[in-house]
Amino acid sequence: MTADTDVDTLIEDAAAWMRRDTDRSAELLDRADSVLDGQRDLGRAAKVSEIRGAIALRRGELGVAATAYRLARRNWLAMGRRLEALGAALAGAKVQLLLGEFEAGEAAVVRVQAQLRHEPHQDRRVAQLQADVHRQLGDALAGRGRIAEANRHYDTAGNLFAALGDVSGMAGVARHRGLAALDAGLTHNALLALADARAKLLSVGEERPAAIAALIMAEGLATSGQAARALEVVDCVEPELAHSAWAAGLTALVRANALLRLGSPAESHAAAREAEQVFTGLGAIEYSARAALACARALLRWGRLDAAASDLSVAERLFLECGSTLMLARTWLVRAELAVAAGDPDTARAACRRVLDVPVDDTAPSLGVHARLVAARAGEPDEARALLDDAADLAARSGLPELRVDVLLAVARLQRRLGQLDEAIESLRRALAEERVWQAGMDGQAHGSPSAIVAETTDELIGLLLERNDHAGRVEAWQRARRAKSRPAGPAAVRTGAGHPAPHGDRLARLLDDVGRNAWATWEPAPEQPLPEVPWETLIDYYVSGDDILVFVLRDGMIDARALPDAAPETSRLVRAWQQECRLMAAGVGATGAAMASSPSLEGLYDVLVAPVADLLSDLEEDLGFLGHRHLHAIPFDALLDAGAPWGDRLARRTTPVHRETQQGGGADLATLVLAVPDDNAPLITAEAEMIFRALPRAEILIGAEATSSELALRARAADVVHLACHGVFRLENPLASALRLGDGWLEARDIIGGSIDLGGAVVVLSACGSGLSPDYASAPVGLAPACLEAGASGVVAALWVVDDAVTLELMTSFYRALAQGDTAESALRQARRHVARRHPHPYYWAAFRYIGASTAAS
Repeated sequence: MTADTDVDTLIEDAAAWMRRDTDRSAELLDRADSVLDGQRDLGRAAKVSEIRGAIALRRGELGVAATAYRLARRNWLAMGRRLEALGAALAGAKVQLLLGEFEAGEAAVVRVQAQLRHEPHQDRRVAQLQADVHRQLGDALAGRGRIAEANRHYDTAGNLFAALGDVSGMAGVARHRGLAALDAGLTHNALLALADARAKLLSVGEERPAAIAALIMAEGLATSGQAARALEVVDCVEPELAHSAWAAGLTALVRANALLRLGSPAESHAAAREAEQVFTGLGAIEYSARAALACARALLRWGRLDAAASDLSVAERLFLECGSTLMLARTWLVRAELAVAAGDPDTARAACRRVLDVPVDDTAPSLGVHARLVAARAGEPDEARALLDDAADLAARSGLPELRVDVLLAVARLQRRLGQLDEAIESLRRALAEERVWQAGMDGQAHGSPSAIVAETTDELIGLLLERNDHAGRVEAWQRARRAKSRPAGPAAVRTGAGHPAPHGDRLARLLDDVGRNAWATWEPAPEQPLPEVPWETLIDYYVSGDDILVFVLRDGMIDARALPDAAPETSRLVRAWQQECRLMAAGVGATGAAMASSPSLEGLYDVLVAPVADLLSDLEEDLGFLGHRHLHAIPFDALLDAGAPWGDRLARRTTPVHRETQQGGGADLATLVLAVPDDNAPLITAEAEMIFRALPRAEILIGAEATSSELALRARAADVVHLACHGVFRLENPLASALRLGDGWLEARDIIGGSIDLGGAVVVLSACGSGLSPDYASAPVGLAPACLEAGASGVVAALWVVDDAVTLELMTSFYRALAQGDTAESALRQARRHVARRHPHPYYWAAFRYIGASTAAS
């Protein structure tokens, strides 16, 4: 084999490996360079440079890519190879567009287009370049906000690629068309285009570009109100994109937007700042601006107005440099919202006028609608009415139901300003009905994680119903709050999937397989589900509404309600303080002894949440049911207000004999399945399993490598009690990825609800750290305990924080002793807590485990 043949083989192999393994491809190119060293072989050097540019693009190294393509173009020109030089020039223009240099990139593409006119049109290479020219002209125009012109170029490019039979090229056009539609606020069109792009890419084995398309689809899902599903998609594709700096930045940006729509501004800001750092390091001006805008939006929702204004200024200057008209308009709209929040109506109206001066109504109707809605909030009533009428007309013309929800919310707020309480309530009811149509049209389900606008509408309606100050209003307010808190634990696509454990690819397919269908054309509305009935048991139900907390006290079918103004920020701080106290206790640095029978943070939570409604609780029976919401899920209410607990004693409730609930067919005959996986951090897990066997001789014990997820799936249905003693982890940003470490690996919450594990009415005991945690931003609990309930458990015992191993063994010993005597799980846990509290008075030790019954799990 000659040296030339050897180099050619290395270059061909590098090109083949480039799409599968960039490291392997780069290694082959290095070997080719070493062979070419000292030779003036311009053609082969140009090929090497082009492949290096493609590798750099896949890794997100835009500066390296630009240099490589310039070198390739120079060498092709030196050889007189015009078409190859034009191809390298187009690749360089692509880098400019990714950097946000739209005007310069467009000029470079136009120069290539002019030179192609002199080439023979029948040449396939020329047709390929012409298709690339139109695709990149579409990208340049879309980046500058000229969506209609961009779509004309995308149409031409798509037709040319189709004529060539180039599926990858057709997919690229569909992907970029989807991006442009997202920027224009045409979310459904975007998802259709992106689903088409992903399907085409998978059909030709382009897995990494398909993952990028899925990531952009996640952005569309979040925008459409399916933020929980969006986070699931991000979690699935992130491992495939780990080696690209650009993809890492895009992943963080999509995550930031989804978290913001779930109502978690602090986490959203952290992700957006991470994205900004990545894109700034790459020199990507436009995406740096997008990340700065995401930071500003998160800070605005967080209430940090000065910091939001600073980030907005950064975004505005960068978008101005790029010439991104639509993104500039979005920046001005956020500035208007910031001015409204700061009480500056004149600045808000001026910013909205700037948005409307851009021709957005036809190109991006959502921008036109929202600019009018923000201006209406800042205007006088007559002006506001006119603006809302215009917004309603534009929303109707757009055919986008989510815009109609926005308009109805704004109308209700104006009606409330004018004292038209009943009219405002009716407008908000109509908005929630419209939202049901919108959600069902997007994912075929009349449920899912609520979008920020839906949560806002619900909160507004609840507030108005309570303002009416009659029993019917209090009942409906509680019903609306209960419905808002009873969303499913995860996206329908995950909840109904089969298989265990599901590979990322299968899980991603289940998440996205229905996104590309024409839902609006085929969906028929189902009748609205009735509001939940008021239960007869005694129940204290908390609901977080903005900065306020609402407390509903239910008994005998009647409802009392009380608002705790501005309580949410303080209780959130106290919950974090309590969690920090638990971490210190777990690390052995907390104080001990009888003096630590209480906690300053829990004292504060009692003062804020319970003391203001103590008069409503003083004549209630001893056993109270408590339902939290958002960050209040982390408070062990049922333990702290139990009889004998310091806070429970303060309520001066009627003293009644403590009754022991028993269960039919219980006691020592309980069929019990124990999966125990000890490790160095929890060596007493084996002792825990042995203790259960002594208490319940029928118990089936699987320890270590035998305690597998497949054994759980096989045996759980026949058990009355399923006990899982192992290491647990809670994942805040993706609670469905929270997991238990069994003998064959991690069992995630999403796997439990995947369909292969049927818990068949068993009581499930999760003797694992953090197994009862749920994210602050989720309205309904999401994590391991809710997943077990969804898989058929009748109740779950789970821990709210990292627990002490020895004390857990003591608590579980008391718990199973009571179960063996015939007590119910709830009663047994209550007695076990009291037993532990006598020896270890600090609530860290005895209050960690809570019982969650299936009847109240929805809230």
